[in-house]
Formats: sequence, C-alpha cells, structure tokens
Amino acid sequence: MKKIATIFLCCFLVSVTACTQKGIIPKKKMAAINADFYLMDQYLGADLTMRKFSDTTAVYKPVLRYYGYTADEYFTSVDYYLENSRDMAKILDMTEAILRKRQKAIMKRIEADSHRVDTTTTNFF
Repeated sequence: MKKIATIFLCCFLVSVTACTQKGIIPKKKMAAINADFYLMDQYLGADLTMRKFSDTTAVYKPVLRYYGYTADEYFTSVDYYLENSRDMAKILDMTEAILRKRQKAIMKRIEADSHRVDTTTTNFF
C-alpha cells in the first residue's frame, strides 16, 4: 500500500512541475507578487513624495527579491501567461482573492480597534 501511495505522490509531483515551464513563476506566486505590486502602486500613488518613483522598476525589485525572482523572470512569466489566457485569468482571480482577504483582515482590525475603550483620554462634556 505504501508503494502505491509513493508512486501516486511521485506521479502527482511530476505532473504539477511539468505544468509550469522552467523559468516561469508558478501561478500562486505570480498572484502573490501581483497583489504586492498592486499595494505598492496604491502606496506610491497616495504618497506625494514617493510618486516620482512609481515610473521606475526600482521600487518593485525588493518585492521580486522577497519572492526569489528577478525582473527578467517576472517579465518572461508575464509574457508566458499572456499567451496562455486561461492561466492568466486564474492568476488574476487569485490576485483578487488575496487582496480581498487582506482587505477583510484590515477591516476586521479596524472594527476591533473602534470598539476598544480608550482609557487614556477623558471627555469633559
């Protein structure tokens, strides 16, 4: 029984790795990177002192480095996924899900903070 499970696991891993070409960032990581890029864009757009950097790729390199990729690998992956529109659609759906999850977590924290009693100030009305 263990041999069958081992063979099945090996076949599964081979099929998963065969689905993505070498040098192409996997869909889940592309979605995470895209979500971080979106948040970076929003930050740069909101901060007037940082807006001048929004047209350069320098601000995005730390995000790529965090995930272990280079700008060339990212652009190669974008080109690959643009040619495979179903995969790109999946990536965009995953990116949206990541952003919605983060938004929900932030809203939950804001809600929790708004219900806390502030004992450091006193109202004199």
